[in-house]
Amino acid sequence: MAQCSLNHSQYLYQASAYGFAGEIHRPTHHLIPTQAATVLSANGGRGQQKAEKFNLDGIVSFESAVVEVGGSYDPCHNRYTSFASSIVEKLNILDVVTADRIVSRIAVYSSKDDDPDGDLTSNITGSHFENLKIAGHKVDVKLATNIFHDHDSHSRVATAHKDGTLDRWLLGSKLAELKDSELNELEDEYHALKGMSAVVKRWKKKGAQRTTDHITYSALNHMNIAEHAGEDTELRGFGSIICIPKFGVVRLAELTVQKHSRTLIMLRVDMCSTGTGSTTSGGTTGGGTRPTGGG
Repeated sequence: MAQCSLNHSQYLYQASAYGFAGEIHRPTHHLIPTQAATVLSANGGRGQQKAEKFNLDGIVSFESAVVEVGGSYDPCHNRYTSFASSIVEKLNILDVVTADRIVSRIAVYSSKDDDPDGDLTSNITGSHFENLKIAGHKVDVKLATNIFHDHDSHSRVATAHKDGTLDRWLLGSKLAELKDSELNELEDEYHALKGMSAVVKRWKKKGAQRTTDHITYSALNHMNIAEHAGEDTELRGFGSIICIPKFGVVRLAELTVQKHSRTLIMLRVDMCSTGTGSTTSGGTTGGGTRPTGGG
């Protein structure tokens, strides 16, 4: 029987992307349905969605959001590939957080066919902010995409997490510099940070005590908000987490690494003062599995 020239496999693709979503609780309740969202079929292919000129009572607006996902087999490298991208233009949240463009991008590659139990590898190169402003201060910092290019597989990330190599990039790791009493006070002032003390406590564990099934980093954890807002600013920055008095908390470029998937959320804004609510923007997820295991 002649061998079929087409690729056939039990590989299951995984990719999704969205532009913006959230819920406002005070001063009036608004549920914001997910704006521009698409999910990749398990057998690959392509998906795309677009939303335009969204405006919710002047609370949140954006000019456009375009998302795209795709999955296919790369015969030149004997790998299954998938990608997810989200591009949001002219985002404005209460004139406190604005950006001309937010780009979230994840590319994922399976292990080679002759290594079915090998790791997925991933890349977030291309993800970035354009003209991001927080409380009127321009934040011009490049994502540390090189760090996660060098740690592109779950096994590399798990090893680095065990030995502490990636500690400076862990979500909330800068909060660990506070005393317990100071962190508790911060959580009381900014309700959006509730639970972060437990996260910090987990990060303080060493070696074999650390779990590696679900690890969240930030590719902007090297940011110092005082370099952009001035040394005398009232804003408090803890790497990628910025606390804005009487407004809430902004979190940037959070990457969650799991064995079979990666999720990147470029912007999360939690309001917890004169108004309450939570919004996220620029969300992408990529991954894939073989039923026999492996990437």
